[in-house]
Amino acid sequence: MLFSGKKFRRVRCENLDEMLSATQANEDIVRVLKSKAPIVTFTMKDENTIHMDLEVEGKHVTHSFNFGEEHEMERKDGGKVKITYTREGNNILNQVIKMPDGKIAYFRREIMGKEIKMIVNMEGSDLTATIYYEVIE
Repeated sequence: MLFSGKKFRRVRCENLDEMLSATQANEDIVRVLKSKAPIVTFTMKDENTIHMDLEVEGKHVTHSFNFGEEHEMERKDGGKVKITYTREGNNILNQVIKMPDGKIAYFRREIMGKEIKMIVNMEGSDLTATIYYEVIE
């Protein structure tokens, strides 16, 4: 995957506040989506495993996932979320996050060279937010 190992920083958002307000999104999702310029790196470990590094407001989170397998992650409040990554071809990563409160968030990352366009949908709403990332070198 051409984006493997590259660091991307969020540069702008469209319709994010409206979508989060309409869906009464979980506090963890709101915090991550609205935090100051998170940096994310996805690195392919092998054909089926991806490693994610996320730097958000001075904190570093790292996880490895197998495509198509649901993975449970513990939040800092002790709650657990279930995350599944899938991919389409070499430039699209899909992520589904199931929250403890039953809500589901859908993320579709379209990687285009030095940019990522992330489309976010929350179950229970027709609104969509788009978040743009650019590679940092």
